[in-house]
Amino acid sequence: MDVQDYRDARHRMLVEMAIELGVPADRAPAVVDGVIEAQRRRIVRTADPDQVVVPALREEVLGGRSRRPQLAAGVLVAAVTAAFAVTALTGPPDPEKVERSAVTVPALIGLTADEAATALGRAGISSRVDPVPQCDPAGQVLGSVPPSGDTVRRDEVVVVMATTTPSWRCPADAAVRSRAWSFLRFLVSGSARPRLAPEVRLYVDGEAAGTADGTHAATSPDWRRRVRDPVVAYALRPVANDLGQPVVSITSGPPPRTTCGLPTASPSGVAGAPTRVVLTVGGGTVGGGDGAELGCQLTIDLFEDDAGDIAVVSVTLPGGTGLGPPPWVRTRDDGDARAG
Repeated sequence: MDVQDYRDARHRMLVEMAIELGVPADRAPAVVDGVIEAQRRRIVRTADPDQVVVPALREEVLGGRSRRPQLAAGVLVAAVTAAFAVTALTGPPDPEKVERSAVTVPALIGLTADEAATALGRAGISSRVDPVPQCDPAGQVLGSVPPSGDTVRRDEVVVVMATTTPSWRCPADAAVRSRAWSFLRFLVSGSARPRLAPEVRLYVDGEAAGTADGTHAATSPDWRRRVRDPVVAYALRPVANDLGQPVVSITSGPPPRTTCGLPTASPSGVAGAPTRVVLTVGGGTVGGGDGAELGCQLTIDLFEDDAGDIAVVSVTLPGGTGLGPPPWVRTRDDGDARAG
């Protein structure tokens, strides 16, 4: 798509989004211009520039917050230098003691701030919450410092970044955002229960893929095989951004005709346009890719029926997602397997 055409069509919407995320109104246009310029090459090469620009804008705004703990880097360097001097005199520490004192930060995506604190506490890790004002439901975890998968000492404090209610007025789409986050938590962590139709039709990569029982947990076979397992494999892997986990972007309205180069699902018997949830892990597909795949990210479209229940779930997967969660991730399925 032509960059100027995209700028003309979406600049105002992107400025409003930046303001919703906490950027001062007088700075928002410049922030948006900077993001569009940085993504110029990808905008030209993708059929749906919003999938590139919206996550990049969110990361540009929210990522700066996660850099604040890094301001202590100079102090840390001095401490490490002093520690090295002591080590030179006393000898290296006992490797077994070091291993016992180090723990791995668990995956926190799909949790609330309270649930994240509980998960970290179970791992023996202290935490505090860094609130991020934005128009998503309050208390949703955006990332942590250090990020999931990193090793920390037991005396370190992990900073959990979570949404909080902003002081400014938000768009009238709170119910849409709440439903999207609830479904993400249902799918990834099992800690929420969205309104689901008794029978939910599933689409994968634009094609019908059977149904799932809307009364069952996401760990049931009909949800796991087609939807949950590939989404968890994608969502729980550490990513190279300041949040340490995929950036969650939520939009509503008519979707583009294609998603990741594939026809977008267009199911019958639904009430209007879907809510689109995009999980962005980086600059391209998980397994690389070019051309139409450039900027392709995991996309979930949620279609409702006339009663307002989620009746259709469509998942579009980038290449290279069928790898399973990393070994340090423990899911509810692991507990079920051990119990059996």
